Amino acid sequence: MTWSKESREKQSNRFINPFKVIDYRGEVIAVYKNSVQAEKDGFQSNAIRQVLNGRARTHRGFTFERISVDEYLEYIGISN
Repeated sequence: MTWSKESREKQSNRFINPFKVIDYRGEVIAVYKNSVQAEKDGFQSNAIRQVLNGRARTHRGFTFERISVDEYLEYIGISN
């Protein structure tokens, strides 16, 4: 079974596994709620998951670190 982009996006909105993207200088350049959301900016979700799980060091020159839901909400400007 092949999932359409619309189906994948609808399904991904149900899950929040936030992470931040860090450049070579150590600066946070973006935060995402999940890897499917990051695909819109040209990242590959499977490569992101490999970095987050320690199987790879970088993807497209960036590192990725998991963050808590509270940290994610703080980064995007929503307070609890």
